[in-house]
Amino acid sequence: EEFGDENIHCNIMVDRSNAQTKTKGIKQSSQKDGCFEGHLALEHARELLGVVFAGQGSTVASTCGFLLDEYNSSDNSFLSGSVNSTVIEDVRSKNKALSFAMRHRALRVASILCPHDVILRVILEEGYATGVCDDHLNKYAFGSFVAMEIEAMGLPLPHSDLVQLSEMHFPSFARTIWRNHGGGSYQGFTGRLHLILLELCVSDRDSIDWELLILVFKELMRFELPRSLILASECVAKSEAFESAISQNREDVILCVEDAVNTIVRLLGHEIRSNLSGGIEMNVPQCSSTVDRIATIVCSIHNNPLLFVSEFTDLAHECSERGHREICKCFIEGASSISSHLVDPSAYSKALNIIRQYGEGYECIQRNLSVLKTQQSKDSICSEAIESFEMAFTNRVP
Repeated sequence: EEFGDENIHCNIMVDRSNAQTKTKGIKQSSQKDGCFEGHLALEHARELLGVVFAGQGSTVASTCGFLLDEYNSSDNSFLSGSVNSTVIEDVRSKNKALSFAMRHRALRVASILCPHDVILRVILEEGYATGVCDDHLNKYAFGSFVAMEIEAMGLPLPHSDLVQLSEMHFPSFARTIWRNHGGGSYQGFTGRLHLILLELCVSDRDSIDWELLILVFKELMRFELPRSLILASECVAKSEAFESAISQNREDVILCVEDAVNTIVRLLGHEIRSNLSGGIEMNVPQCSSTVDRIATIVCSIHNNPLLFVSEFTDLAHECSERGHREICKCFIEGASSISSHLVDPSAYSKALNIIRQYGEGYECIQRNLSVLKTQQSKDSICSEAIESFEMAFTNRVP
């Protein structure tokens, strides 16, 4: 059973979807140095980037408490998370040696507090790197994230220098990690290990390791780690990996990812039904967020979304019968969201016939019709048929 800090940094992964450079070189700050705001931004950038690019063995001042990590979550459940107080106290009591987790947070803070051109200027002036552009910053951000995850799991890093780490071939590094540590449970970090392997696999669209990607998903399904499976599916959906798999006719990859989505919904259904049978209270906001994330994944990468409309409405019915009206609404919202993305008029009609059996479903459909119209107006073949069906449906009494 997984425990401890499974997916501890799952919500701070670097977004590399927009890696195109905005500037080709270093630009001077648009703020004058004599201006208080410009000078303050420069000071913040120098201090934070000094942390990011510090040498091995450096320490950080205790006043920089925001760089310490005090978050801890479990991968065993969709609907609950836990914070381990023992781990928190352990972190607080540790020596303030500079870690890659601190470097990664410092870089994130710098990107929020400091203008983009100021960051580029400081990197150049301090000699951290040469010829810096946006592409380099994206690499540093991803490199610090990878190093943070590898370091936290106690695995060896090939370099202690962030610039060198950011320049290595990540898919090859993923293979090395898999060869030495993959293929099984790993000291409470199973989900976390496989997620970073997946991130490394898809980091370069031109050299995606499809075989390793499939192995990662199969391991996550074998261990039945729900949070990790959702994060892995989101990673593939948000990156260009799934589009590449389609364009390269990688049917094995497509089927594997779809199987992972099926597993996610199966595990969710099992947890919901177990909670209903045991009379366990469920966290409504957490459930709503989880269902919404799953619906987004389904709409992005699954070939048969209608299947999940049926599954969600079945769960809604069971929750309603047990008096869990708010949880019921979460699943009706999810089913309606999936339905609003259906392009085929026949599938859309079937989805509505399923959802309209519930009073909440009618309200959700009404809200999603405008979304559907906007999306389908781009499709001249389907839009007229769908509009005709909508008009017929909306004139009915729920």
